[in-house]
Amino acid sequence: MEQILNKLSEIETTAKGIMEEADRKKQSLSEEMEEKCKAFDSRLEQETEAKIGEIRSNLEHQKDIQLTTLRNDTETAFAQLDSYYEQNHVSLSQELFQKIIKM
Repeated sequence: MEQILNKLSEIETTAKGIMEEADRKKQSLSEEMEEKCKAFDSRLEQETEAKIGEIRSNLEHQKDIQLTTLRNDTETAFAQLDSYYEQNHVSLSQELFQKIIKM
């Protein structure tokens, strides 16, 4: 009977050691996974920031192109209006004067 109790005690001690080793391994794996998650999050954040910067830069470039186009179109329209006025200011003045008189 004593041998059985001794064997059971050995089994219990061995099982306890196995469980403790499993807990240590589980803790180690948990810490390793936490580090991997942190590294992944950091890498993802850097990639996201880089992509946002690229998008922002592209949008700025497109905005500058559109503003330049609008500025050029506006200057062209003003130049055409000035030219039209220079060529037709006498007839425009007379037409306006005639309309005022008719009122």
